[in-house]
Amino acid sequence: MKLVYTDIRTPLTQVLVDEANRLVAEGKRVFYIAPNSLSFEKERKVLQLIDQKASFAITITRFAQMARYFTLNESHQQQSLDDIGLGMLFFKVLSQMPDEELKVYARLKKDPQFIQQLIQLFHELQTAQMTASDLDALPDQEKREDLIHILKAVQDQLVAGSFESESKLASFASHLVKGDLDEELKDLALVIDGFTRFSAEEDYLVHLLHDKGVEIIIGAYTSEKAYRSSFREGNLYQASVDFLLDLTRTYQVTPSYVGQGKEDAFSRMTRILEARYDFTEVEGELSDQDREAVEIWTCNHQKEELEAVARSIRQRLYEGVRYKDIRVLLGDVDAYQLQLKTIFDQYQIPFYFGKSESMSQHPLVQWVESLDRLRRYRFLTEDVVNLLKTGLYGTLTREDIDHFEQYVRFAEIKGLAAFSRDFTANHQDKFDLERLNQIRQQVISPLQEFYKTKSQTSQGLLKKFAHFCQEAQLAQNMQQLASRGSEQEMERYDQVWKSFSHVLEQFAQVFDQIKVTLDDFLSLLLSGILLASYRTVPATVDVVTVQSYDLIEPLSAPYVYAIGLTQERFPKIAKDQSLLTDEERQVLNQASDEQANLQIASQDNLRKNRFVALSLFNAATKHLVLSSPILVNEVDDKMSPYLLELTKAPLTLPVIEKKARASSEDMGTYQALLARLIELHQGEIDQELSKEEATFWAVAIRVLRKKLASEGLHIPQFSQSLTTKVLEDETLEVLYPKGQALSLSASALNTYYQNQYSYYLHYVLGLQEEWHLRPDARSHGNFLHRIFERVLKDPSEGDFNERLNKAIRETSQETEFALLYQENAMATFSKELLLDTARATGRVLAHNDSIETIGEEALFGREDRPFLTLEDGRPLLVKGKVDRIDRLSDTGALGVVDYKSSETKFNFEKFFNGLNSQLPTYLSAIKDFQAFDPDKGIFGAMYLQMVDPLVPLKDTKAVEDAVQVVLKSQQYKGLFLADQASQLGESYEKNKAMLLSQEELDLLLLYNAHLYQQAAQGILSGDFAINPYTENGRSIAPYVEQYKSITGFEANLHLGQARFLEKLDLSQYAKRPVGDKLRQAWIEKMKEELSR
Repeated sequence: MKLVYTDIRTPLTQVLVDEANRLVAEGKRVFYIAPNSLSFEKERKVLQLIDQKASFAITITRFAQMARYFTLNESHQQQSLDDIGLGMLFFKVLSQMPDEELKVYARLKKDPQFIQQLIQLFHELQTAQMTASDLDALPDQEKREDLIHILKAVQDQLVAGSFESESKLASFASHLVKGDLDEELKDLALVIDGFTRFSAEEDYLVHLLHDKGVEIIIGAYTSEKAYRSSFREGNLYQASVDFLLDLTRTYQVTPSYVGQGKEDAFSRMTRILEARYDFTEVEGELSDQDREAVEIWTCNHQKEELEAVARSIRQRLYEGVRYKDIRVLLGDVDAYQLQLKTIFDQYQIPFYFGKSESMSQHPLVQWVESLDRLRRYRFLTEDVVNLLKTGLYGTLTREDIDHFEQYVRFAEIKGLAAFSRDFTANHQDKFDLERLNQIRQQVISPLQEFYKTKSQTSQGLLKKFAHFCQEAQLAQNMQQLASRGSEQEMERYDQVWKSFSHVLEQFAQVFDQIKVTLDDFLSLLLSGILLASYRTVPATVDVVTVQSYDLIEPLSAPYVYAIGLTQERFPKIAKDQSLLTDEERQVLNQASDEQANLQIASQDNLRKNRFVALSLFNAATKHLVLSSPILVNEVDDKMSPYLLELTKAPLTLPVIEKKARASSEDMGTYQALLARLIELHQGEIDQELSKEEATFWAVAIRVLRKKLASEGLHIPQFSQSLTTKVLEDETLEVLYPKGQALSLSASALNTYYQNQYSYYLHYVLGLQEEWHLRPDARSHGNFLHRIFERVLKDPSEGDFNERLNKAIRETSQETEFALLYQENAMATFSKELLLDTARATGRVLAHNDSIETIGEEALFGREDRPFLTLEDGRPLLVKGKVDRIDRLSDTGALGVVDYKSSETKFNFEKFFNGLNSQLPTYLSAIKDFQAFDPDKGIFGAMYLQMVDPLVPLKDTKAVEDAVQVVLKSQQYKGLFLADQASQLGESYEKNKAMLLSQEELDLLLLYNAHLYQQAAQGILSGDFAINPYTENGRSIAPYVEQYKSITGFEANLHLGQARFLEKLDLSQYAKRPVGDKLRQAWIEKMKEELSR
């Protein structure tokens, strides 16, 4: 055995490749061994360093792969199981165990996370040269018995099923012990690179090969100073030194130093850091030129950080650097992966993620997950829709799927029974039920047939599943989806399909001729495919390599960008989430022989992390960037302590704050430049542009404008105001032909004055909310209106409660309401609440002898009697429906009643601003009714709140007080003629502010007509501003601005164009007006407005 070491700035791989070439020259067959995580990178690097760029005598591989070379030709080959198959085997074993056999883990038998932990423990024991029997030393008896029982049962199943029951390394080792391979080992040599520790299994294998006379060369990074130091604790090289010293003691070999003593900025920085960590005097110092080799960046957040990296890469390309010379290291792969792809694509930077990709986000996984959920949760609406949206089920078009989704959400179709029945519910014939039922049949029939499958053998289940996949045209749909993407996307789909097929193969192997339920099959299929991963190779060598920082080696690339190096992520603290605690691992190690050893992550954390930091700081050969954002995933974090070490004397590296700025270095691609210009325009640049910079950006913008113009694009303008385009005359002619009446309503008027653009969306474009069949506020109102209409039309003289109950029965039996309120328990409960409300409101109707109801649901707005005539001679019709018309028994005056489900009152301020015209509109409409007699006049217009009042008794002193509160909440509230008020009973709220004289009523109606006229003129002009009203001058109520996603209105940016409500000038009054004075103040304000 030969041990070599060198300082971290010497290319160790070159040294070891030279050794491998020497061994080849001596006639040896060389296996160049690298760790699993570095095998791909190491293979590429070694091949580049071999003089011939390839060699049949040198095999670059991993320990486990090397073992396969020697055991591949065994006469009795056993079937191999990967983690997917092993997970299925654990599932099978645990499913067959009665709960009584497990004292701790009985309830976790089918839990995917628990099975994953068992797989991890199984592999750990193999790697540690242990068996299930070695767990006898565990102190917890029940846990010990459960784990040993499970692992031994799995081991028996592996043997019974002719599966590999030991690892490749263990199998190779057993052959070495038996002497089966002595002849093949004669000319064998090993070169081992990139390790700072061996697992127990690897250590045992190296020991056996050494005993067989195999020449072994092991290289490691460490300085002479560190190796010869008597105190190693805390040293940057501690992990490597401990590794070398263990090998020295075991094999009685003295390591050789092969350092080449290369001096550069990084080597000087490394010596200073090493001295700081081993508590010796600092040797040398950094020059200003040395400090330029390493930059420390800080940014506000990930996006800013990635954009800074992308701009820097584009600048490097401009200087002649190739993509392959650049390496990007991530502090947190999961946190950065998605944003990195978006930003690098924007800057047109090709990159390769050196990491296996999970299948969890692929449509095929969502397809399997939907199948599992449909079975498990009995056809929820979301699961059926999600299955269709994968694009892998059936031959439906996107329009068919959207139409189907809209209907099942409207009709609230849930459950297999509902999906199996013909769709019959409709809404004003909006849905094509014939086509929908054809789609339903196509969707549900294959699923019904597949879900009828009973427990049967794995082969039978797979045949059923294969038939279902054919019916669903899964393979054809996968091929079609793949064909729409790039070559890289097609390769990804190919890898996913292979992984999916592999999961099915593993299932067939593990459950051969064993009965399995369909539920278990789908659960296993889903968990297997979620565990599956795939790798793709870069389409070209010239790409930026992206990887996790803890997989980096020294001298990996000329230019390295390490980002996301926050305190939380650098260093990474390994957390043990297995079934064994660190204390239990320690006990097992002490109880086992020397060759067996479980790794204890917490013991290796410090020395491993220090060596990773050292490797990272030496990853670049020319320039290194270390970056730490303030926010990662919207969570505050601090700069890594390792980076802070670099800012201290004598290193004293400056921290550079990266932010959006106007500089020629920001040039990259057209897309990136456009994004940068918009960002700079939206934000505030923290410095004034010099004359040269201003000239540069002026030219850049001209070039960009020409480029965009050639593509038919324009730079979006970010403005403090939102403008809309006036409708063309041709459009207005189609919408509102000349001479044709314009129709409005009280609700349309209210919408217009709330926000003109809301009127445009609702009444011009005709946008509608998504329909629902379930009871809503509208259907509740219709139900109550229908009950009261029946009660008041009932001519019988019987008890009012009897008439009310009769009306309730008849209304409940109407087809519309019977279907609506018997759909489910929630609908039935809603109906009960409505009936309570009807009975409570009925008390008001029962005790009103002075009033005679002469009409319900009365329509107004006849074409022969327009509301008013506009300036151009166009008639304006105001249409609507009055819930109820009452007549005073004594005077014959008419009044209108509008039922409300919530408390509503007339408000002069809102009326003045066009937001409360319902009652005045009804008062004008009374004159159109045949029953109206001008001599007898009007007594008022009012709201009646339909509610079952609840009075908190803690707010009242006596029961009588509660009764008064109830009676007050059930009063008619609105506008009344003062001279008719004496005819009204206690059921009417006679607020002085709402009692009008005839003159005041006439003025009110005149102003109401003015509001309609102003709105009509605005509508006919085709100019609809985005001007939601603000009540307090500081914010916009949510119900006022409901279309923010369309208009882009933001109160903090666009409040200036909101409509501020007209209010009374309180400075004109000694104190705030109330009652009569409040009414008179608003009447005067209306007079002023009309006189303009």
